[in-house]
Amino acid sequence: MDRRDFVRSGLVAGAAGMTGVRPAAAATDEPRRHYELRNYELRSDLNPGRLRNYLRDVALPAYSRAGANIVGVFTVDTGFISGSVLALTEYASLGDIDSVATKLAGDSAYSDARRTWETADDVPYVRYQSQLMRAFTGHPRVEVPASLLAAPRMFELRTYEARSEAALEKKIAMFNEVEITLFRQIGMTPVFFGENIFGTRLPSLTYMLTFDDMAARTKAWATFSAHPEWLRIQKLPQYQANGAVTATNVAYLRPVNFSTLR
Repeated sequence: MDRRDFVRSGLVAGAAGMTGVRPAAAATDEPRRHYELRNYELRSDLNPGRLRNYLRDVALPAYSRAGANIVGVFTVDTGFISGSVLALTEYASLGDIDSVATKLAGDSAYSDARRTWETADDVPYVRYQSQLMRAFTGHPRVEVPASLLAAPRMFELRTYEARSEAALEKKIAMFNEVEITLFRQIGMTPVFFGENIFGTRLPSLTYMLTFDDMAARTKAWATFSAHPEWLRIQKLPQYQANGAVTATNVAYLRPVNFSTLR
């Protein structure tokens, strides 16, 4: 999550040229945020606690100074390689990605700390993957849920792959116009919804929900699957598309103790 992580000219030029999905029924005056989701693949023999310490003590303060927010840091129960740590960063706009990178490059305290961390003998990850998302019009920014329990909540991260961009647009329209509202009515708490614009296995979308625990999650999804409104909208012609969801990946995440999303 530093200046070297983006091929800046290609990122800004490529993403700026995408029109996205903006159904009139879900239009909002609030600017759509952009998210980076980074997955660090750890090894237990390389002192994985060093990554959490780095994110807490170095990366989070530096990104905040530069104008971005690392809003969530999670360990993985299922859905990713065992031992992974995920970090979700929110940017106010596409242009802010470049602006934050420039500010980080000029932040000597951050640069020195990062260099020390990266050149140590036990850098605590094997590799990382990163994806860039643009928020949906119907959910333009990360929502930090009010915790209902003293213990941290569980988070569910879902990615839907589509056969074509046209098919994905129809699935995004369904979310924007009906599905997100239905989630809220049932008590399924949305955190973010993003169209993946850079990363692997495109076209696709990724979104996050949160629940008190696995029992609450199971009950909520059962209610959703049987809900008359969900059964109705599945049959509407404006949402029909061959290959709108060709593959689904589901991951269950736990927030670390310094994550804003808890």
